[in-house]
Order: sequence, then structure tokens, then C-alpha cells
Amino acid sequence: MNYASVVRMNPLGIFLILIICILGALYVAGLIRTYQMEHGALQEAFKKGSANSAQFDGDYQGIAHGLQQTFWKGKTISQSDKTGINLIEQNGVLEKKYSFAFFVGKSLRDASQDVIVLDYNQPGNPWWLNYALDEMVEVSSGKYLGKVQVHVMPGVVFTIGYFTLSK
Repeated sequence: MNYASVVRMNPLGIFLILIICILGALYVAGLIRTYQMEHGALQEAFKKGSANSAQFDGDYQGIAHGLQQTFWKGKTISQSDKTGINLIEQNGVLEKKYSFAFFVGKSLRDASQDVIVLDYNQPGNPWWLNYALDEMVEVSSGKYLGKVQVHVMPGVVFTIGYFTLSK
């Protein structure tokens, strides 16, 4: 294809090529970020953790690792109905936003590891949050290490960061 044929190309064709290039770049960026996140000390600690959710209940302070962190402050967990909600600071006020259900299951990136799965595909959450699926393990009593993941489609999961939760 030469320059003249591109210029004569249908605008829809140019738009589709542009979309494909953008999606390809995002895919490569996701692969690079996942590689970076899963080849470090936090990943090693994650592998050593357990999926113990029996005492996972109440308010937890959170720290994000590997992400710009300005507003997320932690989570509130309800063990009785296996749900939780994030604690978000907006304009100096702590709000509860972005609910999730949790359960013990297999890791999406390492099927041999049991993890606590936080599923954000819940009614009332924004559509874009439906693709978020965090995994957590207990690394010591009352302290959890979690992975922030984006589940784009079956078989395509990107790890974009880690977080810790402490009582």
C-alpha cells in the first residue's frame, strides 16, 4: 500500500486502522506492565501468601504500590455476606464507593495458587470497573497483599499494580 492509496482510502478504513493501532499499543503496554509487576519482590511475597479469608472482616487501611495513589484509602469488608466496598477520599471527605463481592478461587495468572478474589462486576458500579478483578493473599495475621488486575477478555489479564491492606 502506498501513500496515494492511503489518501484515497475510505475514512472508515482509516478510522479502523487507527483503532487497531491504538488497541495494539494498549495491549503491548499491558504486557510490559504485567511483566514488570510480576517479576519483583511483591510478586514473590504474593506467591508465599495464603487465601485465608476467615478473619477478613471490618475496616482496612490501604496502600497502593506501583500506582499513583492519591485517593484510595482502603476497604470495608463484610464477612457475613462476602462483600466489601472501597474507601475513597474526595475533597477531604472519606466516601464508600465501588462495591465488590469476594470469594476464594484460583488465580487468573497462576491457576495453581488459591487467592481471595475481589469481583467488581456488581450492580451500581461504573461499566469500566466491571473489568477490574483484584486478587489478594494473607501475608501475615490481618495483613493482605493484593494485585490490581484488568480482565480484558478470557485469557487476557493484565497486572497493573499491588496494594496492601492492614487492620
